[in-house]
Amino acid sequence: MKTYLSLFLAAGILFSCNESTEISDAVRDTAHIEEPPVTGRVLRDTDTFSVGNKHFSIQPLARSSFDKLDTPDYDSTEDSQIAKDRAHVKRQGDSLYITLNNGQTTLLANNIHGADDSNFANYFYAGYIPAIHQHLVFGSYYESSDYVLINADNGTITHVWGIPVISPDHKYIICPSVDLVAGFNSNGFQLFSYANNTLTHEGDVEFSKWGPGQMKWLDNQSIEAEYIVLDDNMNEVPKPVKLVIR
Repeated sequence: MKTYLSLFLAAGILFSCNESTEISDAVRDTAHIEEPPVTGRVLRDTDTFSVGNKHFSIQPLARSSFDKLDTPDYDSTEDSQIAKDRAHVKRQGDSLYITLNNGQTTLLANNIHGADDSNFANYFYAGYIPAIHQHLVFGSYYESSDYVLINADNGTITHVWGIPVISPDHKYIICPSVDLVAGFNSNGFQLFSYANNTLTHEGDVEFSKWGPGQMKWLDNQSIEAEYIVLDDNMNEVPKPVKLVIR
């Protein structure tokens, strides 16, 4: 799949509707606005680092519990994901409509036909995350990609680096991203807190010598992660580690 330089674009236009209501011709696409600068970003390659007010240490693990992860093909899986959430999600051509629980609708509109590649944006519906009341959308841009979270209740849009990984108590979310070769995407993870149906960005960390692959919470204070490095032939080599939060 062709990817493009991230404009980190947000979409949103709200109007009252229900499942049987026709989409109005007057709907304006306000999808393509620049995302505000990220704050709290740090660069760390040591075995201890901090993100926001959380302190992490990296510890080795004897073995990995992860299976090999296939590269997602959202182009081919979107229809099945929309079918699961057809009461709230529909696609019409280049437009993806998400009906919120308050009866309003959020629009994400592709921009794949323009002459200027820097404005390219292609969105694919990737499913619903009930634990945090968010619809997940994959965004492909000019030479990069990200994920878009859309609050199912109020339509708040949050761009994240990777698929959210939620702590057992639902209080924290990590969004990992690994890109050791091309460097088009971020190589690290974001940390969010979640309370009262609100995501709060706590901070980011980026690495230069390794990247986080698959991640999962072992409990509310520790995370299993793939610690990925490159060998002499630029092949990714993962090893299992545990991130302990202090």
